[in-house]
Amino acid sequence: MRKIVIVFVWALLQTVGAMAANGERMHAEWKFAKPGKSKRGAEFLATGRYGASGTNADLVFYRNGKKAARGEQDGLTLSEKGYPTAEFTSAKDCWMLEMNVEKLASRTVVDFWLNVITDPINRSYGFVVEYLDGKKWLPVAPLDVNGVNYTTTPSAKHPRNLWTTVRMANADKNSRVVFRLRCVQGEYPVRVSVMSPSGSGRLTHITCYDERIPQDTLRMLFLGNSYTYYHTYPAIFKEIAWHEGHYADCRAWVSGGYTMKAHLANKYSCAQVDAGGYDYVFLQDQSILPTLNGTPDDAGSAAYVAEMVERVKAASPKAKPVLEITWGRKFGHNNFGKYEKYVEKYPHFYADYEAMQARLIEVTTAEAEQVDAELSPVGIAWRIVRRERPDIELYAKDAHHQSYAGSYLAAAVAYLTVYRTPFGANPANAALASEKAAYLRSVAERVVLRGEK
Repeated sequence: MRKIVIVFVWALLQTVGAMAANGERMHAEWKFAKPGKSKRGAEFLATGRYGASGTNADLVFYRNGKKAARGEQDGLTLSEKGYPTAEFTSAKDCWMLEMNVEKLASRTVVDFWLNVITDPINRSYGFVVEYLDGKKWLPVAPLDVNGVNYTTTPSAKHPRNLWTTVRMANADKNSRVVFRLRCVQGEYPVRVSVMSPSGSGRLTHITCYDERIPQDTLRMLFLGNSYTYYHTYPAIFKEIAWHEGHYADCRAWVSGGYTMKAHLANKYSCAQVDAGGYDYVFLQDQSILPTLNGTPDDAGSAAYVAEMVERVKAASPKAKPVLEITWGRKFGHNNFGKYEKYVEKYPHFYADYEAMQARLIEVTTAEAEQVDAELSPVGIAWRIVRRERPDIELYAKDAHHQSYAGSYLAAAVAYLTVYRTPFGANPANAALASEKAAYLRSVAERVVLRGEK
């Protein structure tokens, strides 16, 4: 028998919203650890279950309708990064996400983001993704002529994400949220694929909202890089919008380190843009190259931004392109990697955080004016928070990507950029403490609605 290995990259599972009568929220994450050194990984190899931290939730593999429970004898392995995998997968096998919640009501809306990695990558593979509605399995999206609703890409670097929202007519009697990915096209001749979670934002999450009916719907696309996918900031944006009474029908296409030039050269990025029908398209350029605009080392980033904006407008004539002002490195000159030579060449741009932030604000604002795009002034809000609340850590440990609080701030600024109204009485705090979330929202309002610098 030929082999298949499906590598699930379950980086983030969130369940937040009105799941309990008292408004209590539940949050869970799957954290990867090195194979052989993780209780979670050892349990998966022994029982076929990969548990989440902080709540009663498991990723389970079912072999021919039965829970796999013999580890490697049943084709269950961990990648060298610790991702759960399954070999020899064929029709009737499936991965299932089972999560217990408290008093899950009928008509609850659940947001679901899934990525699957298959290998070898010389072809695409089709699956059915379903959710349990009462006693019935329903597809999260319509099936195509081949009987599938999720197809992988023939690319290890650019897996296709499935991001959808479902409303459950009937709550599970055991108060569970259950999704599954089912193999339907016979045997899959696929071998092991070892993937890094940082490459293309391969984050899978579930967010339980509540039973409300949103007042409107806007369709939007997020096109960016790791500054977009760290802590899944588009998903936080969507949750914030829901709590304010709006349904944000979002798509995202991201890849680590990507510039607008790279997105224009990537067929998957272009396919997302060319699908059209968007109301807003957020464009997040690489965080160093724009600072070189107008210098002898200008890489033409402004021209590529302009080209992408024209592509957006051609596919979505009514869309409003939005350029994001990103944040400066924590110390201005840290973590430049292959761009390190520019630190010495242009010290006045990168002397410290304030210098780099000022340069990013200047060049991004100029780009937006040139292409008639709106601005999401995340970097301006970032600067205010750093000055006023140094106790709120906006950076990840590498001192340039954002922390969860940084992603929340970016999402709050983006929300106000689109909807232009103050936050209501019951805003979404997501996974933040209420006081911290409230302060970050207040800064976003000061910047976007009142023009504070």
